[in-house]
Amino acid sequence: MTASAAKQTPPYGAVALRKEVIEELDRVASKLGLSRDELAEKAMLPALEDIDDQYEAEVALKEWHASGREAVSLEDVEKRLGLDR
Repeated sequence: MTASAAKQTPPYGAVALRKEVIEELDRVASKLGLSRDELAEKAMLPALEDIDDQYEAEVALKEWHASGREAVSLEDVEKRLGLDR
C-alpha cells in the first residue's frame, strides 16, 4: 500500500452510507467544528448502546414470559405499600 493510499484508508473500517446521510454528516460536522468521522462516532455510539439495551430488554421479557412467573402491576404494588392514596 502506498503512503497516499494509507492516508485515504480509514484506520479500522468503513461503512457505506447514502449520499444524503454523508451530506448531512458534513453539514452538521462543519457547524460543530468536527470531522465527519468524529461526528459519526459521537452519534453512533449512544445509538448502538440504546439498540443493544432494547434488544437485551426484549430478550429478558421473552424469558420472563416463558418462565411462567406471575408479574405484579405497579398499581398492585402501590396498593400493597399504601401508596395509592
